Amino acid sequence: METEKKVIIKASNLNKEYQVSKTETLKVLKNINVEIYEGEVATIVGPSGAGKSTLLHIIGTLDKPTSGEVTFDGESVFSLGSNELARFRNTRIGFVFQFHHLLPEFSALENVCIAAMISGQSMKSVEPKAKELLSEVGLGSRLDHKPSELSGGEAQRVAIARALINSPKVILADEPTGNLDTKNSDEVLNLIFDLRKKYNRTFIIVTHNEKFAEMTDRTIKMTDGMIVQ
Repeated sequence: METEKKVIIKASNLNKEYQVSKTETLKVLKNINVEIYEGEVATIVGPSGAGKSTLLHIIGTLDKPTSGEVTFDGESVFSLGSNELARFRNTRIGFVFQFHHLLPEFSALENVCIAAMISGQSMKSVEPKAKELLSEVGLGSRLDHKPSELSGGEAQRVAIARALINSPKVILADEPTGNLDTKNSDEVLNLIFDLRKKYNRTFIIVTHNEKFAEMTDRTIKMTDGMIVQ
């Protein structure tokens, strides 16, 4: 008997509009309804301007919808106050972007630790876990290297370790391999599957990488601000 999938994120009737002039409104998302299941790797694909990144940012509470609702484990996230929402975002969601956004003056280890220190933990308390995560992503010998001393693929793996440091249930990635060559792209994608298997995390990934999209549990296709499949 197949175990029923648990919905971890649900977006209901999401709309996002921008007022571009006094008379013109740009509709970026149009009545989006989607459910994301716990432990799955889901990709969001579609042409440029389809609304993929906007949807990801709203799911991650980095942006708010014009109307509609997002629930996380049944909790309506946009009903939270600004401080609660920031705390929620920091502890429950991890982010990986196309450009790694590592702080250049800090080492790989420090970059991973800082994400936990923002939530109130001390460097001493999080350092063992940060070292473990960096070893997990294949960078155990590169702890003291700064971003300028790392390859693009290595820097992106540091960013993935940073996204995992607070043990979030969901990791959101926006074109995580968009800036990498084929070899490094494949390594990052294989790493995502390995981490899902080990930690049972949910990954939602915006990508133009068709090969990767075909490997994932589910592909959500968008066109013109709407989900078409």
